[in-house]
Amino acid sequence: MKIVSGRVMAEIDRTAIEERGIPSLALMERAGWSVAREFHRLCRNPSTPVVILCGRGNNGGDGWVAARHLQGWGYRPRVIVTHPPESLSPDSRANWERYRGTPFACWEVWEGASSKGAKWFSDSPVVIDSLLGTGATGAPKEPYSELIRFSEERAKWTLGVDIPSGVEADTGDSPGESVTCRSTVTFGLPKKGHFLGAGLDRTGALAVADIGFPKDLLQNAESEAELIAPAWAAKTLPRYPRSTHKGVRGKTLILAGSPGLLGAAILAARACLAAGSGLVTLGIPASLNAPVKAAVPEAMTLPLPETSDGSIARAALARILEHSSGADAVAIGPGLGSHPETQEVVVECLAKCDRPMALDADGLNALAARGAQAVLRERRGPTVLTPHPGEVARMLGVDKRAVVEDPRVHVERASEQANAIVVLKGPTSFICSGDGHLYLNHYPNDGMATAGSGDVLAGMIGGIVGQQKIDPKDAVCLAVYVHSLAGDLASRRLGHRAMTAVDIISHLGDSFLELRKWRERLDPVLV
Repeated sequence: MKIVSGRVMAEIDRTAIEERGIPSLALMERAGWSVAREFHRLCRNPSTPVVILCGRGNNGGDGWVAARHLQGWGYRPRVIVTHPPESLSPDSRANWERYRGTPFACWEVWEGASSKGAKWFSDSPVVIDSLLGTGATGAPKEPYSELIRFSEERAKWTLGVDIPSGVEADTGDSPGESVTCRSTVTFGLPKKGHFLGAGLDRTGALAVADIGFPKDLLQNAESEAELIAPAWAAKTLPRYPRSTHKGVRGKTLILAGSPGLLGAAILAARACLAAGSGLVTLGIPASLNAPVKAAVPEAMTLPLPETSDGSIARAALARILEHSSGADAVAIGPGLGSHPETQEVVVECLAKCDRPMALDADGLNALAARGAQAVLRERRGPTVLTPHPGEVARMLGVDKRAVVEDPRVHVERASEQANAIVVLKGPTSFICSGDGHLYLNHYPNDGMATAGSGDVLAGMIGGIVGQQKIDPKDAVCLAVYVHSLAGDLASRRLGHRAMTAVDIISHLGDSFLELRKWRERLDPVLV
């Protein structure tokens, strides 16, 4: 799904109305209904007090439509509008007329903190932010800024309409007051500002609503990046005949583990198996072989010579290279440790193994410690790096804050410099494919901020890349998406505080079943 600028989306809107003959009121009706539907999905309790904030433009018109539908579903929304009806845009005023003609219509023009509408916030309501849309730039002026401040101090949670008010659609900047949303419903296509700057924190979960724009306008839209969507993931997920054997589903070698960090190796191996790999071999220091076999009986082990401190030794290299030649993918790094001999093994594997290779954690540390950027660039096989912002900053020699503030630019630089697929991990993960294409996975979930989450992802990438049914870039995007989906399912069941990396693995099966349901919707024959 393409990610576009506010300008591109405005042109799609104009073309749909002026050249394709779609009534603007019809688009607004679908938009407002989509907002009401998402609110009902999140809330499902008509007794919940809800305040809808409407601006004077068409974004406010979406709010009036949502109010009318919510009222029809048993809610009693109260609407605060920034300007009197005669100042509203034509479409917004038309929907104000329709709303005020309904039973129990309740609305007020905002007149400051002492106005009647201000008292509606005393119940700590849920708020729908329909103040400013994707065309707004600069700091919000009065009365918008005052109403945003007032709402931010009192709202229990907020649902955004198209983009959080005060956030710029192209940059994600918030030059003044802005709304923090639990979730945002956007229309047609996601906007760049949802994933950049302040927009990343303000947007919350993002729902993209189809409001009737012609499909060709959306498909041909000018775009710099794409959002990984469930429909794409469902279509990309490898299919196998019932007669498939384990060799067809790929063989993955994982180099991981050291004293005190064995859990990372176990998590990676379990995740690799749960991601569908047919055969997983875990290369570990020989002294850790027994506990690994007990913890992951489905995996084969490759006991390796070790250093005096129990890490993988230089003497292990020949055996690793021999075994890797029969693997379909290699994953290196989870809990590997930082012994100089182990780091030398990592660099030599990069140079001499042409299998698709994923590096995480101590694998990335080995690259940095040994100055192996040239080896990385000259690799013959596909390479996947999975750094967090601090590791990208180290790769590029920049401050971590710069990476956090502009992840798109820095992940593209890192990918070009390393000649690799780079996954910049975060609430929104940025994936650059090495050929200039940028993909985003937006699944903000603080439950994923738990030890071992990255080890699970590393194992999944190794497992899915090793299945060889799809392009390595697509395999990486699929692994990142399914990893996030499993985390989301785990947090819904267990809560954000209690979930662990093991819970992500235990919900991978449910994640694949979710994608199967999507596939059935898209094509009931190909399940």
